[in-house]
Amino acid sequence: MTERIAIQGIKGSNHHKVVCDFISKQAEIKACMSFNNLVKSIMANDVDYGIMAIENSIAGSILPNYTLIGDHDLKITAEYYLDIKHNLVALKGQILEDIKTVNSHQMAFLQCGDFLYQQKNFKLVEDVDTALPAQIIAEKQISHTAAIVPDGTAELFGLQVLKSHIQDNDLNSTRFVKVERNLEAFPNKFADKASIRFELAHEPGSLFKVLALLQDYDINMTKIQSIPTPLSKWNYAFYVDMIFLPEIDFENLVKRLKSITHHFKLLGIYKQAQK
Repeated sequence: MTERIAIQGIKGSNHHKVVCDFISKQAEIKACMSFNNLVKSIMANDVDYGIMAIENSIAGSILPNYTLIGDHDLKITAEYYLDIKHNLVALKGQILEDIKTVNSHQMAFLQCGDFLYQQKNFKLVEDVDTALPAQIIAEKQISHTAAIVPDGTAELFGLQVLKSHIQDNDLNSTRFVKVERNLEAFPNKFADKASIRFELAHEPGSLFKVLALLQDYDINMTKIQSIPTPLSKWNYAFYVDMIFLPEIDFENLVKRLKSITHHFKLLGIYKQAQK
């Protein structure tokens, strides 16, 4: 049975590349122009699950996506790391000197700042996706305009690459997560990584108690992120990723974490991916 997968962006985007590289090239793709719409598709059962970018090795966390996952009680069931490569593409026959306007996602502009700084005459126009501007350039045959896109997008839309791999840092990588709804709390017997969310009382040592408990269970905490909670002034939710050993009693750890935190949520338990 063909899986139905929601992604942010269209075919040719980095989200689509994750699906093709790690899941299936035959998947039925539902293109969503925002992460909010991606979550709505999951909640409406229009798709089997969604693929969502959660953090970048250079730009950091995509904070609103953590909130979307937590607020909608979605479960993270897998993670994927994609090396990010950016190419400048345009209509066939164009050369770099012909280009006056460059369209792409804000994140692509941020990650290609050095190259763009050298091009003094480029007008930068932000879009909701990396691949969408390339599709529009191809369909409307727009000259003097380029797009910054992932590897493979130029071939998908019949464009040419004017300059390949223009990203500032070759170590640029984005972490994506697979998010689903209506799942059991402990679905994956091969899991060795978990994501949790919790809040704490404004008391001395409240965070230390959590960290000490994780140490007692030999937990390797790979990420901790605090995000303001909208329902209370100057209160923060903590999002934590952790790697655990298979022999620990993870269910007991969760029970103990619930006893020393507020509004605890197990966002997902899954197999850690290769970086």
